[in-house]
Amino acid sequence: MDLKVGYVCDRGLSPKRPVNQDRFLVIPKRGLFAVFDGVGGQRAGEVASQTAAETIEEAIAHSSAGGASVELIRRAIDFANRDVFELAESDPAYKTMATTIALIHVDGNRVTVAHVGDSRVYRLEDGRFYRETVDHTDLNDDLRAGRTGVDRGQMASNIINRALGVEIGVEVEIKSINAADGARFLLCSDGIYRHMSDEEIARVLAEHKDPQRAADELKRIVHQRGADDNLTAVVVQLGRARQTPIIAIDDGLPKGGDLRSIGAQSGAASAVSRVPQGGGRIRVDFNRDSVEPERRLERRSPLETRETDSNPARRSISRPLMYTLLVLVLVAGAFYAGLRTADLIKNGSSASNANRDFDPLQPGREAFEKGDYKLAASEFELLSKQEPSNARAHYWLGRIHLERREYELAVKSFEEATAKQPSLHDAYIQQAAAYEAMGEKTKAAAALLRYAEERSKQPVER
Repeated sequence: MDLKVGYVCDRGLSPKRPVNQDRFLVIPKRGLFAVFDGVGGQRAGEVASQTAAETIEEAIAHSSAGGASVELIRRAIDFANRDVFELAESDPAYKTMATTIALIHVDGNRVTVAHVGDSRVYRLEDGRFYRETVDHTDLNDDLRAGRTGVDRGQMASNIINRALGVEIGVEVEIKSINAADGARFLLCSDGIYRHMSDEEIARVLAEHKDPQRAADELKRIVHQRGADDNLTAVVVQLGRARQTPIIAIDDGLPKGGDLRSIGAQSGAASAVSRVPQGGGRIRVDFNRDSVEPERRLERRSPLETRETDSNPARRSISRPLMYTLLVLVLVAGAFYAGLRTADLIKNGSSASNANRDFDPLQPGREAFEKGDYKLAASEFELLSKQEPSNARAHYWLGRIHLERREYELAVKSFEEATAKQPSLHDAYIQQAAAYEAMGEKTKAAAALLRYAEERSKQPVER
């Protein structure tokens, strides 16, 4: 069966994460694809994910077996776990490192899925969207075991309990499934799904026949929403792509109660701590006020792992401000989903009209979508000079600056856009993302408040 692949691996927009600790494997000839999300602070997470990727690639490449069996995949991941653990034990600089893994191996229509941690594998087939992996957390383990009496307090103390390199041995969750011609798989780190619901991810995979365009669109939306973590997505198409409407979504969790919200809860993880062998847990701290510059692993005793941080300095951020910002970001995210749908409908109808007027923004937008930001910038700069009142030219210049991480220039461009057209609502959201990337949370909140005010006055324009 022919395989076609698209992928993105990006540092994200947060200045608090200067190093991309994600890694991925794309080896179509071997049918091997994997995503790794390293943790550990400084360069340790990067080393963990890179070490695991290299070990697995070598183990599969040197295998004499015709196809990578379930046991071969399991052994390769065991070797990777051993290599990361031994490196962490041998060098104090790496003692806190570990990495997640999400992997598939395609052999005809037989697909082996393996994972450890909270990187995920999704499958889209015949209009049905499946989450093939369930994050390795204490909460999800309880749910799958039928212990469904989960209160909000338990949700807030969700625990990732598996990762490569934490202990000398690791329990790999692995299975084989049969996939039909036309099936599509997505492997991704939490930098993707923490910003997008399963429904949104399914829609992107269904709308874009080209896997690379689908991967690029996932990145674009995540950047649109702040991209506060490293993000990696690998889209694998089996055979010929088919565009079908989404008719069902399965998150892989037991149904009933409020369990469908668990994915969003696990996606909000922000800090990780390593404990000595024997403790065997990786703690995920959901307290947003105590976020460190990077996801970090620290050796602690089991007692210390259960304690909460009582340092008042860590709680100095204004809670009302943070709550307001969170609510506004959620509103903005929901609004953007509607904007995107409206855009697709508008673009589709416009493309089918052979007699439509030429859109002066189109050359720049096409260059932007291809990632040619230099050409796109020249197009929009020329347009802004020819049409000084064209707010959207400034808006797209702001988008280019945001992609280039030129945050101050992005802020100015979005300010120009909203000054010329206050109803250009998405410009406020993009400006807030630029301020957030600069660490200017108060200004980001102010931009979102302006968005909310303008949104209440008039209908959407873009």
